[in-house]
Amino acid sequence: MCIRDRSSSFYSYANELNIIDLSKNKWEYRWGDSSFKEGIPLWTKEKTDSSLWKEIRYPSDPPNREGKTNIWFRVKLPSILTVDPHFYVLSMDILPEVYLKGEKIYHFGEINKEGKGEYAGWPWHMFPLPSGSEGEYLYFRIYSDSIDIGLFGEILIASKGYLIEGFSEHDIPKIMVSSVSIFVAVIFILSFLSKFKRVELFILGSLFFTQGLTVLFSVKVLQLFFFFPLLYQFVLSASFFYFPVGMAMYLDKTIKFKVPFNLIRRIWQIHLIYILGAILGAYLGFYEIPTTYAYFDILYYFITLPILTMFMIYFFFKGDNQVKLITSSFLIISLYWVYSYLIAYKILPWIEYPSDIAVFLCLLLLSYSIIKNLNYTIELEEEKEELTVLSSTDYLTKLYNRKEIDIVLKNNENLFKRYKDVFSVILLDIDDFKEINDTYGHLVGDKLLAFYLRIQEKQIL
Repeated sequence: MCIRDRSSSFYSYANELNIIDLSKNKWEYRWGDSSFKEGIPLWTKEKTDSSLWKEIRYPSDPPNREGKTNIWFRVKLPSILTVDPHFYVLSMDILPEVYLKGEKIYHFGEINKEGKGEYAGWPWHMFPLPSGSEGEYLYFRIYSDSIDIGLFGEILIASKGYLIEGFSEHDIPKIMVSSVSIFVAVIFILSFLSKFKRVELFILGSLFFTQGLTVLFSVKVLQLFFFFPLLYQFVLSASFFYFPVGMAMYLDKTIKFKVPFNLIRRIWQIHLIYILGAILGAYLGFYEIPTTYAYFDILYYFITLPILTMFMIYFFFKGDNQVKLITSSFLIISLYWVYSYLIAYKILPWIEYPSDIAVFLCLLLLSYSIIKNLNYTIELEEEKEELTVLSSTDYLTKLYNRKEIDIVLKNNENLFKRYKDVFSVILLDIDDFKEINDTYGHLVGDKLLAFYLRIQEKQIL
């Protein structure tokens, strides 16, 4: 989400504060976990030694983690807050508790007395700030056994209505893209099921479906009505991990260049096994779903993506227009993946990039390529059928020629021998037809012959 200050400053024309970007305030962090006394964390008391808190530009992944799973962050709230102030952050890794004046005002999941907890999902977070919060420290107690620890994305204070309005503005295009993607997916999959011939239709349909789910489950407004973060995460993980499977499988089925060791096929097979292992293992409790992202990133960004990109560049220059269209669509999505990786690992500053547009553009180009290919296939089938008719019938009379008559007679003979089905052979003869050809010419003879056969056909019918 990207919530904009509609007045281009922190104040509207009515001189009311609309939104505060809290990420620009001074943040501090402290590794470890606080002791508690009567349910109050001692680190939130005013007498806490402030020299133990270290300043950080953004509250995420401080240095010297060294396997630590507990951390505290704090930020001093401004002396003036918005009307109906609500705190919003895109994500917190992975279990947070928030304290104000020693009182817990928000939590997601459960952190036990040992400072640990079980993974519960990766939702966005929004909660109200109590009256009298101005100028006070806001404390974040966070547990994470994931590769990331801390906050991620926008950190804002605004009224609940203002935040939800921003969600709606940003989510409408996502809802449209996801709806179209899922609808197109159903069309492709049903087209495949109707004939079971074009596997590319099923692959493309599955890509549209999974990417449509990815976009749909990133819609923030959906969480306001259906709050199932753990279920969302399993679906998002499966959809996220599926893209290299579909991409490599589509290349394997549509591009006919020889690849050493069937490397593209091995890639989608390995990623398919990874999906099954990651989702099933997380569901059975062998590990938590966030850990599977780290290994997926290593496999995809450092092995799969470079290999596929090299092949796609080679195919682009060596292939025909159809191959160029397919490879260019995947090159677009490869650039998007690299960009998202640089943001996720904080190499580039965070911004809510239009992932839905990039994915949808790629899938549209692939759809155009397969439809173009299907049209070409239909034309070939029609030409093949026409050639079959020409090779088995007489051009003038439209009757079977000698070759086809022999085939028909043989088939009927076999049916008679097996089932004793009676069949008939009709012989037609035109008396003195040679005299017509000799007297009036062969063109008139041909017309008469065709006319005579049409009359006989009507009589037989």
